[in-house]
Amino acid sequence: MLNEHHITVTKTARYYSLGALNANTEHIWIVVHGYLQRAEDFIKMFDFWDDGKTYIVAPEALNRSYLKGGYDKTGATWMTKDDRENEIKDYVAYLNQVFQKMAQDKPAHTTINVLGFSQGATTVSRWLNNNELDIKELVLYAGELGAEMLANPQEIAFSAKRKTFVYGTSDQYITADKVAAVSALFSGLGFAIRTFEGGHEIHSAAFEL
Repeated sequence: MLNEHHITVTKTARYYSLGALNANTEHIWIVVHGYLQRAEDFIKMFDFWDDGKTYIVAPEALNRSYLKGGYDKTGATWMTKDDRENEIKDYVAYLNQVFQKMAQDKPAHTTINVLGFSQGATTVSRWLNNNELDIKELVLYAGELGAEMLANPQEIAFSAKRKTFVYGTSDQYITADKVAAVSALFSGLGFAIRTFEGGHEIHSAAFEL
């Protein structure tokens, strides 16, 4: 008889940072990468925030694989459909630890903000849904909510004081139909909708008011 079992193990996770965390730091941004990206590469896309007042932290997903074309490059993914409930539980616990470390190390006046890009947006939505963390701003960027959350949208709750959904007007993954559905849902949840001219990418123009 075939049986499936689970045990909890200790795993070493890594994250990258950009900038310095000190008395001058006004904002911490925890930025969560997308599917098969590397945190080391992803965080460099936010160098426009490296202004001496912002500390940027990029956790890397716990699951890695080689990218197509050989063994030179790797990418990380937050989860697949396999054993999904435990995958979600593990990355929620991991991101909670990252948040708690930032909360412990930061000066009292420093705010903590969270951004999730693509698969990272879905990851962040699951992490922060009904999780009472002191977050000033939440940005879901070119991504969606967890599928299981959409079944019960009336139960979705984010504690962030400011919430924004961002996407590029030429993003190949954000179709017109999806924009209409997602925008209606996010607006109902209190999200501001922001667009920029561009595709499925991090672009500084997305943050220009």
